[in-house]
Amino acid sequence: MEQVQLGLFIFIRITAFMVISPVFSQKGIPNITKVILASALMIVTISSVSNFVPIDNLFLFAFVVWKEVLFGLAMGFLSQLVFTGVEIAGQMIDFQVGFSMAQAFDPTFGMMTSQYGKLYYWLTLMMVFLTNLHHYLIKGVINSFQLVPIGAVNMQGTTVEGVIKLFSLTFEMAIHLAAPLVISAVIVDLLLGMLSRTIPQINVLMMGMPMKTSISFIMFLLILPSTLEYLVKILPKSIQYMNEFIHAIGQVR
Repeated sequence: MEQVQLGLFIFIRITAFMVISPVFSQKGIPNITKVILASALMIVTISSVSNFVPIDNLFLFAFVVWKEVLFGLAMGFLSQLVFTGVEIAGQMIDFQVGFSMAQAFDPTFGMMTSQYGKLYYWLTLMMVFLTNLHHYLIKGVINSFQLVPIGAVNMQGTTVEGVIKLFSLTFEMAIHLAAPLVISAVIVDLLLGMLSRTIPQINVLMMGMPMKTSISFIMFLLILPSTLEYLVKILPKSIQYMNEFIHAIGQVR
């Protein structure tokens, strides 16, 4: 009975993490594959968890299950922040370039996505696999059971302040990624505005859309090496954010 409860709690935390975390939460991955992966991680983890006391009270059991779900979702959400910043950067670029009108439903994300947002997202996902960061994600989840035992999840003011700081860093990263393309689109708008004042006969609206699209794509190709270098530098922070959150929760108890 003890091993069954322990395995169930471990499975719940890992599954909740995979529901929202990058890489594992992709809708293209079959659900049976996610269940098998979560079960395999549970089998690997169960031997390293000690000092577990079985719970006999049904109400207390449900409460611990709820805490494990919330903690798993919190870990997944924090690891997803970098990808959220990348998507925000893509939406900012699309709004300025004019691609916001071309948003379409993407079954991979299950929502309306921007064109540059998808481009940056898949570029970031590619860098995750190239740098083996998905291994560190799995390692962080497994190590969370040593730092935060089953049911020992509490939140204090310092933890909440840390999460708020991560939100600000996410927007900072989004602005950093979007700035070159947004600025180039704004410069094109200024030049077209000056041209329309000089030669009123020119249809600036018809010229502006294809011109901004072309220049933004050219700028994207020009800054692509710098973008990849920045992503390699910023992506490990997603693991750092999650680990710092786990350590903060562990210190609270």
